Amino acid sequence: MKLIYLPDKYDLVVGDRFELFYRGIIRSMNPYKYYIYINCDKGNPYPRYFSYTPKENEVGDYKLEVTLFDDFHNEIEKAETILHVVNPIRPKRKLNVLCFGDSLTFNGVWPYEGYRRFTKDDGEPQGLGFKDSLNFVGSMQKEEIGYEGYGGWQWRHFVKNEAVPMNASVWLEVEHHNLDDNDQHSVWESANLKWVLESITPHKLKFKRGVGNYSCLPNVDLTFKNVEGGIHKEDIVAKRIEFEQGNPFYDETIDGPNFKKYCEKHQYPDLDLVYILLTWNGQYKAYNDDFSHFEPFIISLLERIHNDYPNCKIGLLGIQSPSINGGIAANYGAHGFYHDVFGEVTTAYNYAEYLQKLVNRNEFKSYCRYIDTKGQFDVENNMPKALVKVNNRNNTEEYIGTNGVHPTMEGYLQIGDVFYRALVADIDKYYK
Repeated sequence: MKLIYLPDKYDLVVGDRFELFYRGIIRSMNPYKYYIYINCDKGNPYPRYFSYTPKENEVGDYKLEVTLFDDFHNEIEKAETILHVVNPIRPKRKLNVLCFGDSLTFNGVWPYEGYRRFTKDDGEPQGLGFKDSLNFVGSMQKEEIGYEGYGGWQWRHFVKNEAVPMNASVWLEVEHHNLDDNDQHSVWESANLKWVLESITPHKLKFKRGVGNYSCLPNVDLTFKNVEGGIHKEDIVAKRIEFEQGNPFYDETIDGPNFKKYCEKHQYPDLDLVYILLTWNGQYKAYNDDFSHFEPFIISLLERIHNDYPNCKIGLLGIQSPSINGGIAANYGAHGFYHDVFGEVTTAYNYAEYLQKLVNRNEFKSYCRYIDTKGQFDVENNMPKALVKVNNRNNTEEYIGTNGVHPTMEGYLQIGDVFYRALVADIDKYYK
């Protein structure tokens, strides 16, 4: 198994500081035990990362080599990639962009940051100011942009209609009931999940999620039992249960995604660019190098987008490395799928390589590409952490991680920077 994982290329933008973090490219719990030698015509290698801010006269491609040496200057491993530098331009027409993913996309931060940096002229870093050049579509909203982000979802959930958003309400169709306004906001239980009565009509009842009910695959029985509030306590027996929202792309007539129908339903324009960030969910094996459980659904999504919009270009953003200073322990304890820290680091690296190889296949390489997130993500500093006592008898404090795979706001913004660079590069290649 190799140590250095580099993609085919990284996107760089004139005037934008690019940082390549060694923890995101060297598969080791302690990459600094090696001498990390960087060779490139541009940029500056520092102890934790390589940095390069291209100038206007530096548009082009530059080879970057990473070599690992031991203390006796024996070469352990070498790898190379391309730094692809472009100058940002306004596209020749307004482009329609769709971003979707799982909980890393739920808050809309990375899509919005890419949009802000391209279309606005304020903020930090200051935006390019290409106003009215991009239209972000999607049923979820952050400020003026749309996107689709659903916690807990995997590739299959954007193909089939098996999962729902973690805040999705449920409708019960019933023969009869005796509920009235006095029962509003009463709490009911079905299959050990709590539901709160929200809307009452003669033959349909709407329930929102109760405390602790956040699964994207909730099990719901036809019988609801009252556990708190209201004046009518009789069991509610449903004829049919339907969640308010499922896969936004799903078309039951083909039992799969239909992006043209999705756009027509919401009156979105055609799609020019699609960016997908999936998946930390479904990584059920430490040190995994077999992603065949994802592949049919990845292929189905890519082919459907391409069939519906043949000129659309697709970018697959890789996942970032998980927390390496306690976040895995805080979330997953000492047992289960995700409790092995270095096992999950290795899985993230293997998954990145898998996505790179997939998009390089002949059937995909003309319209799809891989975008490496982990190398541009500072996992040592941009994951949640808290100050705690170093032990029960010592008031000295140290930082330990508090979340396994979800970044701080700075981390989400850093993913937004990755997206911004990819967006600029794609516009330069296809729409200038």
